[in-house]
Amino acid sequence: MGKGFFEFEFSTIEEMRSIWLTGSWNLKFGILRLSQWVPDFCPGAQKQSNAQVWIRFSDLPREYWREKTLIEIACVVGMPITLDEPTKQRVFGHYARLVVDVDLSKPLHNNILVEREGFAFHVGVVYEKHPEYCNNCQTLGHHISQCNKLKDGKMVASNKQDKPKAQEAVITKKIH
Repeated sequence: MGKGFFEFEFSTIEEMRSIWLTGSWNLKFGILRLSQWVPDFCPGAQKQSNAQVWIRFSDLPREYWREKTLIEIACVVGMPITLDEPTKQRVFGHYARLVVDVDLSKPLHNNILVEREGFAFHVGVVYEKHPEYCNNCQTLGHHISQCNKLKDGKMVASNKQDKPKAQEAVITKKIH
């Protein structure tokens, strides 16, 4: 259909329901999100706020460098897709590195509080080159300061504010 959209046809309602229940599919370096067909669907008119971004976890103790644990921690940021090879091979460097599907319309967290029984610590999150997101026209590719849809320097839609790229907020994740 263009612009990264696909149309699927199913033989039976049961087949469609079983696929629909899956929700999103991780296809290694890409996420396939399912959505229900709507009349007059136009791929060019769709707004996209998700992007796949490399993130780094710093200050991570050695015992947390297991793939399952890293993915569990990364779920706080977005939908984990894959780990880079040195992280998969547990080559202990200064950080663990993963690709995560992130919704850029929401605040990004740069600190995660990881808790397990009797112990808690902070993990720093660094976002590598991610696309700009404009909260005015709700599209990827430019910052609000370059938005062509601003009128006289003011946002077209009311009550929209430019969100910061990273938040100091702490998220708690319990690891078993």
